[in-house]
Amino acid sequence: MSIRSAQSAALSALLASQTGINVSSENIANASVEGYTAKSPNLTSSVTIGRTTGVTVTSVGSEVDSYLVRSINDAASKSGYAAVFPDPLELIASAFGKVGDDGAISTLISNLETAIASLAASADSQSSKTSALSNAEAMADELNSLSDTVQEQRASADHAIEGAVDQINVLLNEIQSYNDQLSGNTTSTLSSSELEDARAQSLRELSELVDITYYTDSSNSTQIYIGGTLVVGSQVQELEYNAAGAVDADTTFSDIRVNGKSITDDISGGKLEGLVELRDETLPEIQAELDNLAVTLMDTVNSVINRGTSYPAPAELTGSETTSLTDAFSGTGTVRIVATDENGNGAEIVEIDLSGITSVQELVDEINSSANLSASVNADGTLSIASSDEDYGVSIVNMDAVVGEDDQGFSDYFGLNDMFTGAGASDISVNSAWLDDSSLMPTGSGSDDNTLAVGDKVISSGSSDIAEALADIFDKNVSFDQAGNLGSTKTTLSDYASEILSDVAQQSSNAETDAGIASGEYDDLIERFSNQYGVNTDEEALTLSNLQSAYEAAAAVLEITQSLMDTLLEAVR
Repeated sequence: MSIRSAQSAALSALLASQTGINVSSENIANASVEGYTAKSPNLTSSVTIGRTTGVTVTSVGSEVDSYLVRSINDAASKSGYAAVFPDPLELIASAFGKVGDDGAISTLISNLETAIASLAASADSQSSKTSALSNAEAMADELNSLSDTVQEQRASADHAIEGAVDQINVLLNEIQSYNDQLSGNTTSTLSSSELEDARAQSLRELSELVDITYYTDSSNSTQIYIGGTLVVGSQVQELEYNAAGAVDADTTFSDIRVNGKSITDDISGGKLEGLVELRDETLPEIQAELDNLAVTLMDTVNSVINRGTSYPAPAELTGSETTSLTDAFSGTGTVRIVATDENGNGAEIVEIDLSGITSVQELVDEINSSANLSASVNADGTLSIASSDEDYGVSIVNMDAVVGEDDQGFSDYFGLNDMFTGAGASDISVNSAWLDDSSLMPTGSGSDDNTLAVGDKVISSGSSDIAEALADIFDKNVSFDQAGNLGSTKTTLSDYASEILSDVAQQSSNAETDAGIASGEYDDLIERFSNQYGVNTDEEALTLSNLQSAYEAAAAVLEITQSLMDTLLEAVR
């Protein structure tokens, strides 16, 4: 080998060592940067006329296992999805409480049962009526509160969806920027390997938010799809979503869209799917269980208490169910409507054969034909039956009346003596008139004696058959329809409430477990990737030491060859 060739080889070794030193230094500097992979120079021998004349650095970068990268992104999607549920479900479980807690809904129903049992034993006690109504109000308030908690979490999830969409759009634009730099469409101060690391990190963060499919084309641009919709190609197609305002059980949410096309049903995996499922399935199922409890309780209690009449009877009864004078009416049997005096004696007895009534108008006309009673449908669509004499009240005796498709009693059909009103857990409430005046709460039923005449006793202060019947319904199994995670069943009102608490607690526990498993699998893959492709500062320090030695050796060869060259030149002179 000539001196010139030796110098050239030594110089290439010097430059290669310098490049290696720079790469190792950059690796150490970026060791804590998330997603950064350790770089190394790729070397190849320089060959001239079949002879090795040095070394050349062809590139600097890192090669990672694409299958492992995709496995990490899949795990990120699963972890992002599972992480959505624990916190809101834990908050709801905490608000619902545990079976046996003083403020738990199952306990409050049991308290109401106890209060009504006491009322049945002393039906003429106003304090017992007040206690029963107070316990009923506490139970209704708790159902309202639990419903509010569920809807608040739905609203929170909805706003989080909007936030997740914004995050997704930021990442899509980041990835598009990296694509442009890697394909040469825009300039960059970063190396291609650093850009690829940054893009890979953005893809991982995007996968935590939503499950994606992607591939990198020949120009080193990564195209991304959500479902079957292209969101990063030649340009970014951003997602669009605006959160709803106030949220309740009846709120209809808008779709997540791309260019006006809904992709809500195409979303799978990641935080976004978890939030949509939480808002549209998990929480509504809990709400459905609460509503099932509230509606069943209202229907069961109201069907019984509507058979009663208070003592003394009120001057007017107004229903809670809406109707219209033109509505068809279908009933059988006889209902007895009595104008009663302050002692519960009959002043006028009106018996109506319901089989001959075909419309609400006919029913109103029939009542209005009496001397002391009048009926009307109010502006809000509720039926009112009133005494036309201030000295009389209105008592309804159902007799054998059966009305409507659900075979309800007459008073129950119109809600004339409802203890509870509302459409579900969110608005269940106790009859406000009764809360103001507990004497209006019926504890007994009026006389159904076929020989009842004017002046006879219709209702007395000690009547307790309705209170006793109310007490019985809390001890008996009631039919519940399927709702949420709870199947159709027959059980007590209190036990069904306990099932709701248990279901919510189980969901919370399962969510915590699932999130832990998904997070653990994701972390394991990240650690595996880091161990395989991350920066090991000890190894890099050793590499720097070896490269320094190689650099010094190459420099020494240059110095020697230069000395030889100088000696030869001196000899020639």
